[in-house]
Order: sequence, then C-alpha cells, then structure tokens
Amino acid sequence: MASHQPDREDMAPFLLRVFYRHGTFHRPDEFAARALPPSLDLYTWPSCTLDELAHQLAAERPALLPDPAVGTRLAFRLIFPDARSIDNASHTAPRFMAKDLGSVVIGDGGPGLDVSAADDDTDMADRVSPVRQRGGIKDGLRTLEGSKFVVGDYVSCAILPPLPDGAVAPEPTRHIRAGPSGGPPTHHGRRDLGAGRGRDWGAGGFPHGVPHGEWRRGEALPDGPDRGAWGRGRNAGRGGR
Repeated sequence: MASHQPDREDMAPFLLRVFYRHGTFHRPDEFAARALPPSLDLYTWPSCTLDELAHQLAAERPALLPDPAVGTRLAFRLIFPDARSIDNASHTAPRFMAKDLGSVVIGDGGPGLDVSAADDDTDMADRVSPVRQRGGIKDGLRTLEGSKFVVGDYVSCAILPPLPDGAVAPEPTRHIRAGPSGGPPTHHGRRDLGAGRGRDWGAGGFPHGVPHGEWRRGEALPDGPDRGAWGRGRNAGRGGR
C-alpha cells in the first residue's frame, strides 16, 4: 500500500476491525451482541483513505466481491460506543453509534480493481475511484483520522454489487438506528463525548472506571486508579463529530 503521509515511516500500524455485509450496513445494535458480525482484521494507519481501505479489503478477501468487481460500491460507516450509555455498576452492553464515512465504486472512471495485483505499486486511483464529495473532499480521499477515528473504533462496510441492469447501486439509506433498543440517539450520544474503544476493552468485554462528567475524546483524563488502562495518547481538543 503506497504511503501518503511521512508519519507511516515513523509509527507502527494498528489493527482495524472491518465488519462487512452484502446489500446494506449493519445496525448499530448488532455490535452490542455477544456474537459479532463477520469481520476482517486489517493493519493500517490513521491516514488510511477509503480508497486504500477498499483496496485492502479486496486484497484480503477477494471472494467478498462479485466477479468482475467493476461497478461494485463499497460504502463505509464508523461504529463507536457512546460512553454515556455505559453503566459501570451493572456492566450492561453500551449503546453503539454510527457515522457515514463515504463510499467508493470499483472501476468508476478507471480500469477497475485487479485484486491479483493488489500488492503491487500501482496507484490506488487507477483501480478504485471516489464517487462524490463531502465537505469539499472526495469520498475516496477521506481519511480515518479526518473522520475523528480513534483506535478501537470499528468500521462497517456495505458491499453493493451492480444492479441487474449494470447500474451502480445507490448507497444504503442514511437513516441510522442506534442502541440495543434501536431507538434514536439522545443528546448524550455525542461523538465528541464518546470513548474510542472496541468491544474487547476490559475483563468481561466492557470498560471499567470510566470517568464521569464532561470530558472530550483525546483530553487527559482525571487521575484515578484505572487511568493506566485508559491511556489515550491523543492530542487534546478534539472537535465533535
């Protein structure tokens, strides 16, 4: 995978868990279950783009894509826990939230994705093309860190093959349900107050010692007995999602 940022030479990649489904996205409440949906473990960097993520997914599990893969849309969502829904006393499952990241279409405006050549030095732009812009940035060029991703968050990928007439499938509905009950997120479910951790946080699968009060992702946490287990190592002052 080509390096787009010099920090990749100075830092080790992290493990990203990408959950996949054909035809639509996962519901956020599916991530509160003990049995999680099928997923891939990919090593990447915060500067990873959606183009690169699509490339990695296709290279790691080519059988997930139709043959030929040209015209397949890969849509991505960020999945993260809402810390305000975590009950430290009862260790109940947290509410999970979702945020649309964007989508790419394989071969849109190019020769498509040759998964047999996935590890060569060909530029990703020649295989996977961004399909639209959000906030002035083409989807395929959006990065994980630019979407406020924190190590421990999940990514959900909806794999959408071309329609029977050959047209590119539209993105899944943007209506996002949240929480074990499927209800809408409350005003407490703000991403900037969430905790960037996956399901396998602590013993028993849920976090311990989450500090109470108003605090933002990436800020130094108040001193406490469990702070060592929650070292965040991120810059302070992260904005809201």
